[in-house]
Amino acid sequence: MRPRKKGTEAEEEACRGLDVNAVVSYNLKAIRERQGWTQQEVADRLSRLTGHTLPQASISAMEHGFDGERRRRFDAHELYLLSVVFDVPIAYFFVPPPGRERLRLADTGRPMVELYAAVLGHERQLAPLDERLAEIGVKDPDEADQALMTVLGASKATGAWHDHFRTWRKRRLREVERQYGDRLDEVADFLADFAAQVKAVGPKAYLESQAYSGRDAKRDAGAP
Repeated sequence: MRPRKKGTEAEEEACRGLDVNAVVSYNLKAIRERQGWTQQEVADRLSRLTGHTLPQASISAMEHGFDGERRRRFDAHELYLLSVVFDVPIAYFFVPPPGRERLRLADTGRPMVELYAAVLGHERQLAPLDERLAEIGVKDPDEADQALMTVLGASKATGAWHDHFRTWRKRRLREVERQYGDRLDEVADFLADFAAQVKAVGPKAYLESQAYSGRDAKRDAGAP
Protein backbone atom coordinates (compact mmCIF):
# COMPACT_ATOMS: atom_id res chain seq x y z
CA MET A 1 0.00 0.00 0.00
CA ARG A 2 1.26 3.46 -0.84
CA PRO A 3 2.63 5.29 2.24
CA ARG A 4 0.89 8.48 3.33
CA LYS A 5 2.58 11.52 1.87
CA LYS A 6 3.93 14.23 4.14
CA GLY A 7 4.47 17.96 3.90
CA THR A 8 4.36 19.84 0.64
CA GLU A 9 4.12 16.68 -1.51
CA ALA A 10 0.76 15.79 0.03
CA GLU A 11 -0.40 19.39 -0.33
CA GLU A 12 0.56 19.42 -4.01
CA GLU A 13 -1.39 16.19 -4.63
CA ALA A 14 -4.44 17.71 -2.91
CA CYS A 15 -4.20 20.81 -5.10
CA ARG A 16 -3.84 19.07 -8.46
CA GLY A 17 -6.29 16.28 -7.63
CA LEU A 18 -6.03 12.54 -8.14
CA ASP A 19 -6.27 11.21 -11.68
CA VAL A 20 -9.00 8.61 -12.30
CA ASN A 21 -6.45 6.33 -13.96
CA ALA A 22 -4.48 6.32 -10.68
CA VAL A 23 -7.63 5.14 -8.88
CA VAL A 24 -7.96 2.24 -11.33
CA SER A 25 -4.28 1.35 -10.80
CA TYR A 26 -4.76 1.25 -7.05
CA ASN A 27 -7.79 -1.03 -7.28
CA LEU A 28 -6.12 -3.33 -9.80
CA LYS A 29 -3.31 -4.02 -7.34
CA ALA A 30 -5.80 -4.33 -4.46
CA ILE A 31 -7.94 -6.97 -6.20
CA ARG A 32 -4.86 -8.88 -7.42
CA GLU A 33 -3.47 -9.10 -3.89
CA ARG A 34 -6.87 -10.05 -2.52
CA GLN A 35 -7.03 -12.92 -5.01
CA GLY A 36 -3.48 -13.94 -4.08
CA TRP A 37 -2.31 -13.82 -7.70
CA THR A 38 1.08 -12.76 -8.99
CA GLN A 39 1.39 -10.21 -11.76
CA GLN A 40 2.42 -13.02 -14.09
CA GLU A 41 -0.75 -14.97 -13.25
CA VAL A 42 -2.86 -11.93 -14.11
CA ALA A 43 -0.98 -11.56 -17.41
CA ASP A 44 -1.54 -15.25 -18.18
CA ARG A 45 -5.27 -15.03 -17.44
CA LEU A 46 -5.64 -11.96 -19.65
CA SER A 47 -3.71 -13.75 -22.40
CA ARG A 48 -6.04 -16.75 -22.25
CA LEU A 49 -9.04 -14.44 -22.42
CA THR A 50 -7.86 -12.31 -25.33
CA GLY A 51 -5.63 -14.77 -27.19
CA HIS A 52 -2.78 -12.26 -27.13
CA THR A 53 0.43 -12.75 -25.13
CA LEU A 54 0.83 -10.19 -22.37
CA PRO A 55 4.10 -9.80 -20.42
CA GLN A 56 4.23 -9.47 -16.64
CA ALA A 57 5.78 -6.03 -17.09
CA SER A 58 2.48 -4.78 -18.53
CA ILE A 59 0.65 -5.59 -15.30
CA SER A 60 3.43 -3.98 -13.29
CA ALA A 61 3.07 -0.79 -15.35
CA MET A 62 -0.70 -0.82 -14.79
CA GLU A 63 -0.29 -1.05 -11.02
CA HIS A 64 2.47 1.55 -10.76
CA GLY A 65 0.19 4.14 -12.28
CA PHE A 66 -0.86 4.89 -8.69
CA ASP A 67 2.42 5.20 -6.82
CA GLY A 68 4.88 5.50 -9.69
CA GLU A 69 6.17 8.46 -11.63
CA ARG A 70 4.33 7.58 -14.85
CA ARG A 71 0.54 7.54 -15.01
CA ARG A 72 -0.88 4.51 -16.85
CA ARG A 73 -3.99 5.32 -18.90
CA PHE A 74 -6.72 2.67 -19.15
CA ASP A 75 -9.23 2.39 -21.96
CA ALA A 76 -12.79 1.10 -21.72
CA HIS A 77 -11.95 -2.29 -23.24
CA GLU A 78 -9.18 -2.89 -20.72
CA LEU A 79 -11.53 -2.14 -17.85
CA TYR A 80 -14.00 -4.67 -19.22
CA LEU A 81 -11.28 -7.33 -19.59
CA LEU A 82 -10.06 -6.73 -16.04
CA SER A 83 -13.60 -7.02 -14.68
CA VAL A 84 -13.98 -10.39 -16.44
CA VAL A 85 -10.63 -11.75 -15.26
CA PHE A 86 -11.16 -10.73 -11.63
CA ASP A 87 -14.93 -11.39 -11.68
CA VAL A 88 -15.82 -7.98 -10.23
CA PRO A 89 -18.05 -5.22 -11.62
CA ILE A 90 -16.31 -2.42 -13.47
CA ALA A 91 -17.48 -0.10 -10.68
CA TYR A 92 -14.97 -1.83 -8.37
CA PHE A 93 -12.08 -0.09 -10.11
CA PHE A 94 -13.50 3.36 -9.35
CA VAL A 95 -13.72 3.11 -5.55
CA PRO A 96 -11.52 5.86 -4.00
CA PRO A 97 -8.30 4.68 -2.30
CA PRO A 98 -8.44 4.76 1.53
CA GLY A 99 -7.48 8.11 3.00
CA ARG A 100 -8.03 10.01 -0.24
CA GLU A 101 -11.83 10.28 -0.27
CA ARG A 102 -11.67 14.04 0.36
CA LEU A 103 -9.26 14.75 -2.49
CA ARG A 104 -10.46 16.36 -5.68
CA LEU A 105 -10.59 14.58 -9.01
CA ALA A 106 -7.95 15.93 -11.39
CA ASP A 107 -9.16 18.37 -14.06
CA THR A 108 -12.62 18.61 -12.49
CA GLY A 109 -12.41 20.07 -8.99
CA ARG A 110 -15.09 17.55 -8.00
CA PRO A 111 -14.75 15.52 -4.77
CA MET A 112 -13.20 12.06 -5.15
CA VAL A 113 -16.21 10.37 -3.54
CA GLU A 114 -18.41 11.44 -6.47
CA LEU A 115 -16.48 9.11 -8.75
CA TYR A 116 -18.20 5.99 -7.38
CA ALA A 117 -21.60 7.70 -7.44
CA ALA A 118 -21.01 8.69 -11.06
CA VAL A 119 -20.46 5.05 -12.00
CA LEU A 120 -23.75 3.97 -10.42
CA GLY A 121 -25.66 7.02 -11.57
CA HIS A 122 -28.05 9.34 -9.77
CA GLU A 123 -31.80 8.88 -10.04
CA ARG A 124 -32.12 11.87 -12.36
CA GLN A 125 -29.59 10.30 -14.75
CA LEU A 126 -31.33 6.97 -15.26
CA ALA A 127 -33.85 8.07 -17.92
CA PRO A 128 -31.28 7.96 -20.77
CA LEU A 129 -30.21 4.51 -19.54
CA ASP A 130 -33.83 3.35 -19.65
CA GLU A 131 -34.10 4.62 -23.21
CA ARG A 132 -31.00 2.72 -24.31
CA LEU A 133 -32.24 -0.47 -22.65
CA ALA A 134 -35.57 -0.07 -24.43
CA GLU A 135 -33.69 0.08 -27.74
CA ILE A 136 -32.33 -3.44 -27.15
CA GLY A 137 -35.69 -4.81 -26.03
CA VAL A 138 -35.62 -4.23 -22.25
CA LYS A 139 -38.91 -2.48 -21.49
CA ASP A 140 -38.69 -2.74 -17.70
CA PRO A 141 -35.14 -1.91 -16.50
CA ASP A 142 -36.09 -3.02 -12.97
CA GLU A 143 -35.99 -6.59 -14.21
CA ALA A 144 -32.24 -7.26 -14.12
CA ASP A 145 -32.49 -10.90 -15.13
CA GLN A 146 -34.53 -9.93 -18.16
CA ALA A 147 -31.75 -7.53 -19.14
CA LEU A 148 -29.23 -10.34 -18.95
CA MET A 149 -31.42 -12.62 -21.04
CA THR A 150 -31.86 -9.95 -23.70
CA VAL A 151 -28.18 -9.10 -23.95
CA LEU A 152 -26.62 -12.54 -23.37
CA GLY A 153 -29.35 -14.98 -24.29
CA ALA A 154 -31.57 -17.06 -22.01
CA SER A 155 -28.91 -19.73 -21.39
CA LYS A 156 -26.56 -17.12 -19.93
CA ALA A 157 -28.98 -15.60 -17.43
CA THR A 158 -28.00 -17.03 -14.06
CA GLY A 159 -30.30 -14.95 -11.87
CA ALA A 160 -27.32 -14.02 -9.70
CA TRP A 161 -27.35 -10.35 -10.61
CA HIS A 162 -29.08 -7.77 -8.40
CA ASP A 163 -32.82 -8.34 -8.17
CA HIS A 164 -33.52 -4.66 -8.42
CA PHE A 165 -30.78 -2.36 -9.74
CA ARG A 166 -32.34 0.86 -8.51
CA THR A 167 -32.79 -0.45 -4.95
CA TRP A 168 -29.25 -1.80 -4.89
CA ARG A 169 -27.83 1.42 -6.35
CA LYS A 170 -29.60 3.60 -3.80
CA ARG A 171 -28.41 1.38 -0.94
CA ARG A 172 -24.83 1.64 -2.13
CA LEU A 173 -25.06 5.42 -2.52
CA ARG A 174 -26.46 5.69 0.99
CA GLU A 175 -23.55 3.66 2.33
CA VAL A 176 -21.18 6.14 0.69
CA GLU A 177 -23.32 8.97 2.04
CA ARG A 178 -23.18 7.66 5.61
CA GLN A 179 -19.43 7.15 5.41
CA TYR A 180 -18.49 10.50 3.93
CA GLY A 181 -21.40 12.72 4.93
CA ASP A 182 -22.51 13.39 1.37
CA ARG A 183 -26.28 13.98 1.74
CA LEU A 184 -27.15 13.31 -1.89
CA ASP A 185 -30.70 12.04 -1.37
CA GLU A 186 -31.63 14.83 1.06
CA VAL A 187 -30.42 17.48 -1.37
CA ALA A 188 -32.33 15.80 -4.20
CA ASP A 189 -35.53 15.70 -2.10
CA PHE A 190 -35.15 19.36 -1.13
CA LEU A 191 -34.67 20.43 -4.75
CA ALA A 192 -37.64 18.34 -5.86
CA ASP A 193 -39.86 19.94 -3.19
CA PHE A 194 -38.62 23.40 -4.12
CA ALA A 195 -39.31 22.78 -7.81
CA ALA A 196 -42.82 21.51 -7.02
CA GLN A 197 -43.64 24.66 -5.03
CA VAL A 198 -42.40 26.97 -7.79
CA LYS A 199 -44.30 24.98 -10.44
CA ALA A 200 -47.53 25.07 -8.41
CA VAL A 201 -47.79 28.85 -8.13
CA GLY A 202 -45.36 30.11 -10.75
CA PRO A 203 -41.96 31.77 -10.24
CA LYS A 204 -43.32 35.30 -9.71
CA ALA A 205 -45.95 34.28 -7.16
CA TYR A 206 -43.46 32.10 -5.31
CA LEU A 207 -40.92 34.93 -4.98
CA GLU A 208 -43.64 37.31 -3.81
CA SER A 209 -44.79 34.81 -1.18
CA GLN A 210 -41.24 34.49 0.12
CA ALA A 211 -40.91 38.27 0.25
CA TYR A 212 -44.13 38.58 2.27
CA SER A 213 -42.99 35.82 4.60
CA GLY A 214 -39.80 37.73 5.27
CA ARG A 215 -41.74 40.87 6.14
CA ASP A 216 -44.02 38.95 8.50
CA ALA A 217 -41.03 37.51 10.29
CA LYS A 218 -39.55 40.96 10.80
CA ARG A 219 -42.85 42.30 12.13
CA ASP A 220 -43.15 39.43 14.62
CA ALA A 221 -39.63 40.18 15.82
CA GLY A 222 -40.48 43.85 16.36
CA ALA A 223 -38.30 45.11 13.55
CA PRO A 224 -39.28 48.52 12.03
